[in-house]
Amino acid sequence: MTTFFHDLRYSLRTLVKSPVFAAIAILTLAIGIGANTAIFTVVNAVLLKPLPFPEPDRLVQVWESQPQKDYFRNVVNPFNFLDWRERTHSFEAMAAFQSLTTNLTGLNEPLALQGMQVSPEFFSIIGISPALGRSFAPEEGLPGHDRVSILSFGLWQSEFGGDQGIVGRKITVNGSPSTVVGVMPRGFTLPKNKADIWTPLPIVRSREWEGGRFLCVIARLERNVTLEQAEQDLESVARQSAAERPSFNAGWSAQVVPILADATENVRLPLLVLLGAVVLVLLIACANVANLLLMRAATRMRELAVRSALGAGRARIIQQFLAESLVLAVISGAVGIASAYWGVKALLTIVPSQALPRMESVHVDVRVLLFTLSLSVVSAISFGLIPSLWVSQVAPHMALQTGSVRTTARSRMRQLFVVAEIAVSLVLLAGAGLMLRSFHRLVAVNPGFEMQHILTMGMFTSPAKYSDNHKRADYFAALLDEIRNVPGVEAAGSIHFLPLQERKSGSCFGRIDEPMPTPATGSSGDFLVVSPGYFEAMSVPLVSGRKFDMHDRFGTHSVIMVNQQFVRQYLAGREPVGQQLNLCWPVQNPAEIVGVIADARQTELQTAPKPTIFVNNLQAPMYFTQLAVRTKDNPAQMAHAVQSAIQRVDPDQAVTDIQTMEHVFEDSVAQPRLELTLLLAFGGIAGLLAVIGIYGLVAHSVAQRTREIGIRISLGAQRQDVARMVLKEGIVLGAVGIGLGLMGAIVLTRVLRSLLFEVTPNDPATFLSVVVFVMLLVVAATLVPVRRATKVEPMVALRYE
Repeated sequence: MTTFFHDLRYSLRTLVKSPVFAAIAILTLAIGIGANTAIFTVVNAVLLKPLPFPEPDRLVQVWESQPQKDYFRNVVNPFNFLDWRERTHSFEAMAAFQSLTTNLTGLNEPLALQGMQVSPEFFSIIGISPALGRSFAPEEGLPGHDRVSILSFGLWQSEFGGDQGIVGRKITVNGSPSTVVGVMPRGFTLPKNKADIWTPLPIVRSREWEGGRFLCVIARLERNVTLEQAEQDLESVARQSAAERPSFNAGWSAQVVPILADATENVRLPLLVLLGAVVLVLLIACANVANLLLMRAATRMRELAVRSALGAGRARIIQQFLAESLVLAVISGAVGIASAYWGVKALLTIVPSQALPRMESVHVDVRVLLFTLSLSVVSAISFGLIPSLWVSQVAPHMALQTGSVRTTARSRMRQLFVVAEIAVSLVLLAGAGLMLRSFHRLVAVNPGFEMQHILTMGMFTSPAKYSDNHKRADYFAALLDEIRNVPGVEAAGSIHFLPLQERKSGSCFGRIDEPMPTPATGSSGDFLVVSPGYFEAMSVPLVSGRKFDMHDRFGTHSVIMVNQQFVRQYLAGREPVGQQLNLCWPVQNPAEIVGVIADARQTELQTAPKPTIFVNNLQAPMYFTQLAVRTKDNPAQMAHAVQSAIQRVDPDQAVTDIQTMEHVFEDSVAQPRLELTLLLAFGGIAGLLAVIGIYGLVAHSVAQRTREIGIRISLGAQRQDVARMVLKEGIVLGAVGIGLGLMGAIVLTRVLRSLLFEVTPNDPATFLSVVVFVMLLVVAATLVPVRRATKVEPMVALRYE
């Protein structure tokens, strides 16, 4: 160990004496280590770190599934939830919940909060107790006993000033009095299901809870029960429910998923792809530094030969070089951690909250530091071992001869490093090119509506005030009329799920000459509840018939609209306008189709329009809705005027999620944009390192062959012959690297298949563009050494050594 520490001190002194070499090597490695540390920080927080709950591996999410229709994770019917809770034996406890906007009034101004209704077992299943007060009692899960609330730590601080006497205080929630019984600890949240306030969910076997699928279900496994056993138990109960209520449950089953895997399902592959990409960047960096060490070793051959002649064995020389590599790696690791720290902070500021779950836990912690330390050590061994092995086998008498030691083996080794760098960079650039082409295809998709000059906001109407459907419909009509009268507003309407937010409703329907449809027997389609004026606000074209108007109200004949895809799939060859359908939706049947609207994307840009039925909000009003307001000028500047109009109709009505439709669109493509940005960055870094590598190799080759080039010129070689010779060296290396990279890209880019939109993993146009780009980089990297070679003067070259 004493010898090893002596080698470390010596390595530090030699690096100080070679500041240019040290700076280049440290910066190159720091880029690779820093990028790996930053991405691992995100992967660790999102995928690897256990949830901050007791025994999180026993927490699962339970979904309904309908495999024959590719519904593998569907929300749950309340009666089916009760069946599961009462009849299964694999779960310690099971709770249902649903996220709803919740209005808090009676304070300075009405607030629209992210609320969650939960059955009383919810908090005990998770294993977290309130920091103040208590959780819900079993009897508070019954109708009439549910006028209690639990606050989040943030809401308690921001709206109640951290009042220690908050427990027992009366507040007004959704227009009804409610007693605060608890405050949750700071930071308590479920991944993808955040809430500011929790209220009980009073589920009972009544007609009110019999239909529909809209609940999420969380459960805790019994000890020593596996996921497979729990799923078999659940499927057995689901079959019983299907036999008891075949009209609703036929064809439906259930699925159990670990809660962390469920929350991270959509980001797991992209994050692993990014982690793989930065590992490749680090490999290129290691190859670059290994080449630098090989070049540097050539200048130290006399020193090493003297050491060997004085008794230093091969192992001793290898140890010295590995010590130098370790010093470089540790310093680079420290720089990498600093850059990763700021990089993660920058990443969190540009990534929308919905792009990644568990973003609140993304930070550099002990596990990340240990990862970086391990990465630095592995890197030191990776880039230091080969140069040290080569140096240690050179005979002392060869090194002590006049002139530099040049061997074909060392030259081949450095060429292999550069070829590998080019190949790996081409793989990364091919992946980035595919993602770029895919993203351009995605944002070029016509969503079926205009996004400019549209202001959106969400609202939840108070059940205490508007429980009557007629009264709720009249309220929406008056609300929209008031908004339309605001100066600068051109059109206004509402929809219960705004486009491009990955939300929709589904139900069933049937023709009037067929038996009354049921969820198990009827045809299925998407259902959206829209008001008159919505299609005008969104500029969705009318294909035939008419749109909803203010005359379509309660007491009049039920009217619906459908999209073109509905007509193609279910009414092909028939005139759609005037057709009558029976719907599995709370409207008066039959409902007449009065208009056909153009297809528009609903859940996301990647998903083609599905057959959709539009129900009139004035005939089937929802409690929650989202407004779309078309304005003449900047919609963001109209937010206050529109909000004032809403509160003129009802002073206690709160709104939430005030944003423009363009912002909604930007958020909808936030994840693919993030993936593209990072892959482009890593591909660019890889290309830059490859350029540096090939430049270093060719420049060093020219320097070593200066005397040879001088002799060639003195014997009559033309300058262009010399240029062609040097350029050929770079192009040959580039061609070999590109060939190997293409083979690797053809195999590895298949991993991106599920991340691409309208682009195949082996897209010829992308691959051709990347090949041309990489070859241009190779030529550009070779031009400076070419110019230097053509400027060699024969007399100077002959005195070179």
